[in-house]
Amino acid sequence: MSGFGLGLDGGGSATRWAVADGAGATIAAGELPPVSGLLYDAAARARFAAMAGGLAAAIPCGVGAVVGGITGLSAGTASAGEAAALLADALGLTRSAIRIEDDTWIAFHAAFRPGEGHLVYSGTGSVGMHIRADGTALRVGGRGMLIDDAGSAFWIGRTALDLLYREIDATGAADGALADAVFGAIGARDWASVRDALYGGGRTAVALLARAVAEAALAGDATALGLLRAAGTELARLANALVARSTALPIRLAGRAAALHPAIAAAMREAAPGLAITLADADGAAATARIAAGWRKG
Repeated sequence: MSGFGLGLDGGGSATRWAVADGAGATIAAGELPPVSGLLYDAAARARFAAMAGGLAAAIPCGVGAVVGGITGLSAGTASAGEAAALLADALGLTRSAIRIEDDTWIAFHAAFRPGEGHLVYSGTGSVGMHIRADGTALRVGGRGMLIDDAGSAFWIGRTALDLLYREIDATGAADGALADAVFGAIGARDWASVRDALYGGGRTAVALLARAVAEAALAGDATALGLLRAAGTELARLANALVARSTALPIRLAGRAAALHPAIAAAMREAAPGLAITLADADGAAATARIAAGWRKG
């Protein structure tokens, strides 16, 4: 059996992978298109299978085990089992060599050992997590775009669109750096084209607009800056909830959305005074690759 472990960090912006050797060192890494664990229809399952096939073609060597964190999946569910089966088929492994967790579990282990701290994650979605020393987890938020995901890239993009279209409804037009950045990212201003781009692209298309909001804030747009500060305040709610339900520990703010603009972390610290909040610069795929290599080695 190969001593190499494969780690996956699959989310709404990209699927990141890494391969680690028996010593835990990353020997290869890369990215594939985004993937979702919401395998509720044939199209979603086909996209996941295509990702698994692309992964098999991309990795430079055989692996003995896979540990994957996939957005929308929880360990032990039927969907997690289906995702594991698709990966096993593509990679030529047995089902027992595949371990599926959610993407927040991956992000936590990239930032802390169990019991050491709290994670607030802002990517396409948002969630707070603490994994206790005994391995049990406390989660706050993380219920998806239909319910919450406040402070996430999707929430930032959707809120920006809402603000712009309210302005259009009231005045007939939306001008300024925020409008230019958002509609520039979409590639159109007329509603028919915008509708096709967003409803055709779904959750990911809306989440990607968070980058445009950050660009507008950097250009001095007050509305965009206020929106990003509001995102930070929402993420502070998750941090405060974790502390209230457990104990005060260091907090890591992780995820690509969290790093879009300094205003997000600044507003989070203001809304969670007294908490030790730092930005995490951790590689979830590399962390899971190390776990995979150690799991099969042990």
